[in-house]
Amino acid sequence: MIDKPATHQADNTTFDTTVDAVDNLSAKADSPRSASARFALFIAILSLLFTVIGIAAGYKHWQRMNDRARANASEIATLREKLQSVPASDALDTLRKDLEAKTSKTLAANDQMIQEMSRIQNQTRQFADTVASQVEQVTFLQAKMQQNAAPASASEWQIAEVEFLLQLASRQLHLARDVKAATAALKEADGVLAKVGSVNYLPVRQQIAQDISTLEATAVPDIAGTSQHINALILGLKPLPALNTTPTQGEPLALTEDAAAADGNSLWADYKRKVADAFDDAIVIRQHDKPIQMQMDADARLHLFQLLRVRLETLRLLVLERDNAGFHAQLGLIRDAVSTYYPADLAKPLLTELEGFDKLELQPTTPDISASLKQLESARHTEAVEQKATVAVDAPEKSADEPTEKAKKEGGKHE
Repeated sequence: MIDKPATHQADNTTFDTTVDAVDNLSAKADSPRSASARFALFIAILSLLFTVIGIAAGYKHWQRMNDRARANASEIATLREKLQSVPASDALDTLRKDLEAKTSKTLAANDQMIQEMSRIQNQTRQFADTVASQVEQVTFLQAKMQQNAAPASASEWQIAEVEFLLQLASRQLHLARDVKAATAALKEADGVLAKVGSVNYLPVRQQIAQDISTLEATAVPDIAGTSQHINALILGLKPLPALNTTPTQGEPLALTEDAAAADGNSLWADYKRKVADAFDDAIVIRQHDKPIQMQMDADARLHLFQLLRVRLETLRLLVLERDNAGFHAQLGLIRDAVSTYYPADLAKPLLTELEGFDKLELQPTTPDISASLKQLESARHTEAVEQKATVAVDAPEKSADEPTEKAKKEGGKHE
């Protein structure tokens, strides 16, 4: 671009110079010139003027463009320095990914540490609870050991034996469900208490007698007898009888001789007779006086027999396991199978045998016989209190008698 004010000033200066030069030339030229020579001179001077103006304007324009190029170069260098100082987008993405990875890793490590701390805290709490429970157990055992010290007399040994027998009866009843063994243990404990002969243990004997009567009134299932009974049913089980059906005499499907004679001996009549003979050989008509489901082939009857044997054996195992619910459910399945597939004459005796198992209770409600043991502890505590009171009463009497004896000795000395 050209600076217009500067160019205009340059043009005025050059024009004035040119005019002065022309005036000087015109003044100096005394000789006449032609108009064409003057015009050519004017044109040459004018072209020279324009050339000088163009050169000046080009120089100015070049100088201005050079300044702009330098400014642009300096800006480019500045931008390059800034670009070099600023990391690239790939580097930023890499840094961001690394930061996210490290952050997630740190969070995972923190979560793991928190879980580990919670686990350690739970373990510490469990250890504290365990230690507390063990302290309580040790304290209880120490108190129990002090109470259950080695008996000093035969009566104390007998009371300890009674306690063991009562505990044994409770365990046999509730763990093994053996009512007979529990009753025997209670009777043995009552016999030992009878040998002790202490008035304080009479309530214990009364409670033991009540527990024995309660156990004797409890219905006890005969597991061994029931198992033998079911085994006898398995051995006496009979398979289904074979089918007894005969084909009925009905109207033959073949053509009679009269019909054959009426049809003649034609080819069509021969075909009809062959078809009738084929149907007569293929179709067998039987008359059944029982439901269709009752009529089974030999394989089905054998499978049913084996199924009933397996179910009866399962019933016997359920009795041995004392599974009351499974026993009655299996009993219902056996009854349904026998009622459905066996004829009435074979099913009736088997169903009668199975009806005896309906009222069988394999897990009867066990009574509570812990009252006798509690009564024994109360009687022992009462006897211990009475013994302490007796010892406390005897001690002052002895201390009161000692001075009299000393006085007697001193009196004897004085004499």
